[in-house]
Amino acid sequence: MKARIQRSFIVSYFMIACALLAPVCAHARSPANSGSAAAPTQDILLLAGGALPLCSSINTQHCVGTPPNGRSNAPERFIAAGDGQRLREVVDFNASKSADAQAIYRHFVAMAIAAHRMRTGKTVLRPRIGILTSAASDPFDPVDFYLSAFAQAGADPQWLPLDPAVRFSFGSDCSKLAGVRTALTGEPDRAAIYPDLANTQRAFCLDRASLSKILANLDGLFFNGGDQSLSKATWFDGVQPIGEFAVLQARIKAQTLAIGGTSAGTAVMSQAAMITNGTSAVALIRGAKAVPPPPIDCTRKRSCPKGLVEDELTYEPSGGLGLFTLGILDTHFAARSRQGRLARLLLDSKTRFGFGVDETTALIVAQAPAGTRGSVRLRAIGAGSVWIFDARGANDAVQLSKRARLLKAGAELTWPP
Repeated sequence: MKARIQRSFIVSYFMIACALLAPVCAHARSPANSGSAAAPTQDILLLAGGALPLCSSINTQHCVGTPPNGRSNAPERFIAAGDGQRLREVVDFNASKSADAQAIYRHFVAMAIAAHRMRTGKTVLRPRIGILTSAASDPFDPVDFYLSAFAQAGADPQWLPLDPAVRFSFGSDCSKLAGVRTALTGEPDRAAIYPDLANTQRAFCLDRASLSKILANLDGLFFNGGDQSLSKATWFDGVQPIGEFAVLQARIKAQTLAIGGTSAGTAVMSQAAMITNGTSAVALIRGAKAVPPPPIDCTRKRSCPKGLVEDELTYEPSGGLGLFTLGILDTHFAARSRQGRLARLLLDSKTRFGFGVDETTALIVAQAPAGTRGSVRLRAIGAGSVWIFDARGANDAVQLSKRARLLKAGAELTWPP
């Protein structure tokens, strides 16, 4: 009797979830249940343009009412809570002003539920979502925010403590992670401020086999914002991926893992050229350069490499992680007037399609299950639009930048158009 009640509760929960998230559930049907109709598509990528603001003890300006108690800034020393443990940043998901940001987080949780069902044939109430914070120069700082946010959005989140320093240190001396990170990013040792996270990361570094095990059991993996070059360096040694990256690729192909990202976590997904720096104003005058980006604030510090300016449009010609195969991705699009830089990069890199994602907006990529025929479908959700550029026949970046097609929130597009 108890088992029947539990099964009934799960079925009822899924039916309610489907009523609220109909597009995701429609895409989550298995081919076996689709009859003679065209193979259903399933959401596999959520590519957010940045600025997914939630109310937290740090981001109090995004709160309705009294902000939650917790860490209120990026600390320079260890701060203890009442129980003697580290004081954490706390999110109040439901008190956040932005309903669009809330909807994007919840949509990714729904995608992870669908991926779990594809993998196991069962519905899970709280999908397991991995949080990757490696795009931040201080990867410890965003951990509290994302764990709290996704837990309140309906997931069972866990931090994946992989970053370029760990990737570099696998199989060597993991006690020197702080020194390796400082050499890579210039970030000072933060272990004394976040001792719990530093210990977790050190143990993970010493047990490389745990990475494949974690990747095999996640329902979703979310990439944070920051620096997309750091995000790529987490998985790639130069242009060669680490062995575990194949696990990620296989699961995405099988549609048993949902992938999400915001800002740099979106830009790094490109298979085509990956943008690493630049403004439209400089790009339209000086063009795009396939070189590493100049250091931050290099004009003031007089440290810009010869021949480069601080706002130079630079890119990685080998691309990012290659999980988005349709073109180049750019973020914070309308808010930072990035139409010109994307248009110029398309022409200079000889890439046909570019996708610019607005802030508090996400591009959802859905495709038919592996082994079946079906189209890729794109749609936008959130507060803004996705700008789609087609550089075929274009010779002038200024004209191309004015020629975008807008995929507005709620609209869907079958690809190729």
